[in-house]
Amino acid sequence: MVLANSQLIPEVQYYLNHFVKTSVVNRYEIPMPVEVAQQFIATGTVVELLFSDTFSYDTYTYLYGSESRLYCWPALTMQRLKVYPGSQYMVPTTAANGGTNIFNLQSDDFSMLDALMAYRHDSTGIIIYDSTATNVITDSTTDITYVYANLNSLTTPLSKEIYLYLQFKINENYMLYNIDNKISDGTLLATCFELKLIDEFFQYMESRVSEFDINCSA
Repeated sequence: MVLANSQLIPEVQYYLNHFVKTSVVNRYEIPMPVEVAQQFIATGTVVELLFSDTFSYDTYTYLYGSESRLYCWPALTMQRLKVYPGSQYMVPTTAANGGTNIFNLQSDDFSMLDALMAYRHDSTGIIIYDSTATNVITDSTTDITYVYANLNSLTTPLSKEIYLYLQFKINENYMLYNIDNKISDGTLLATCFELKLIDEFFQYMESRVSEFDINCSA
């Protein structure tokens, strides 16, 4: 089957390329995506929020629309996209300009993305409570963010992965990921973020000091 078209989101290419280069557990296993220069990467997007530890914006954009070839596409990217006549180069935009929820983010995704943004701003200012009802509340007086959720209360792969990431980063709780199957449903963001999650767990376990207290008394 010949691919008739494709949609390229440069931020995903950029951060996945960086991940493949720096990853430990997945090194050489994931095909290297086309490298996109940082000058072409939009800032303050949902992709940056997920994959950059230094995200500092108060909001994030998640709506995307295609950009005309009349504008400046990266040269290598243009060469590859021109192979498929219906290909699109996607950039952040607004609803008024025809932007769409290209990643099909749902209510639980937005809740956990808000929690992740709070963590990016202040890793000490977020508290997670086990709850069967998902809710994220920020106290305007203390600037503390309270996350009420658990894996069963969340309904999307990406929201579950963000929850696991926050539990790991805040509480060093990695046992919640002790599951038999992958969480991702094969969609782009969920797949890439689960790779990041696995790599974070692996690096943490690799750096732990093993102590063996052997009692030799008879």
